[in-house]
Amino acid sequence: MPANFAAMTSPLAGRRVLVVDDERAVVAAVVRRLEQDGAVCVPAYSGTEGAARLSADTFDLVVTDIEMPGKSGLQLIADVRALGEPPAVIVMAAAGDGAAVVEALGRGADGYVLKPFQPEQIAHEVALAAELRALRATAAVGAAAAGPILAVLGEVVNAHERADPFRAGYSARTARLAAAFAEPLGLDGERLLLAARVHDVGMLAVPQAQLHSPATMDRAAQHLIRVHPTLGARWIERLGADRAVVGAVAAHQERCDGNGYPGGLAGDDIPALARALGTAAAVAAMCAPRPWRARREPAAVLDELRAGRETQFGAAEVDAAVAVLRRSPALLA
Repeated sequence: MPANFAAMTSPLAGRRVLVVDDERAVVAAVVRRLEQDGAVCVPAYSGTEGAARLSADTFDLVVTDIEMPGKSGLQLIADVRALGEPPAVIVMAAAGDGAAVVEALGRGADGYVLKPFQPEQIAHEVALAAELRALRATAAVGAAAAGPILAVLGEVVNAHERADPFRAGYSARTARLAAAFAEPLGLDGERLLLAARVHDVGMLAVPQAQLHSPATMDRAAQHLIRVHPTLGARWIERLGADRAVVGAVAAHQERCDGNGYPGGLAGDDIPALARALGTAAAVAAMCAPRPWRARREPAAVLDELRAGRETQFGAAEVDAAVAVLRRSPALLA
């Protein structure tokens, strides 16, 4: 195997990346790590210089600091979004700049890292942004139908979950459960399965280092978790997903009692596909360990479903799920 095989097969291979920071040491470290994965990096040492590079050349990704003298990273995001084919954007910020990160994400940044960061962190976030941008580009030129593109996105989600011992297999398990729940609920199984495979794609915007941090999550990560259904729905809508699938992803964290998120929807205001998807996702989460608890045993899963009837879950969804899981307990393995 050639020494540069990893770079040849990386999502960053051949990607043009603009790296912007007024700290030259940070630029050098980012460029060095991304070039290991085959990226072609162009440095800039101010927001103004970064904007000039953007207007003179074409890039697949931009990695930019937020706070810089002169033009800020937030202003640079606006320049990026004004382009016909905007590159993906990853922002870098100091640990105390949570408010600025939240604003950057609201303006269209695709992800972030907090300084000081390990080289692998920036490589992970930039590679993920590259994969998502490539899928968006495929959808934009109509090279494939939305279904196959979302299937590929589902594989991207699965691959990134495998790197996390507490989330490995989660979306695949959710998809199996959702497919089993569709028939007794009279739902379109194909749409529900597709939504289940990509329902948590918005969580990819949360840096892995934050998900199971022994300390409290930073403000930006907390914000992303609250809005990840909206973020995921926005991504798949850009990829051509139909309205029912987008709606299911957008509302899968809503609760029948109105205490869910991001919209606080209740009862029948939650789309039927979203109610079924939310039930399947909750069961899938119960079946896996978390840093703060062990995995639930099958009897405990059924008890928790019943306890959440007409509060967290709809009555019809609980009845269908309990009947399916009694008949097919292997779904809880």
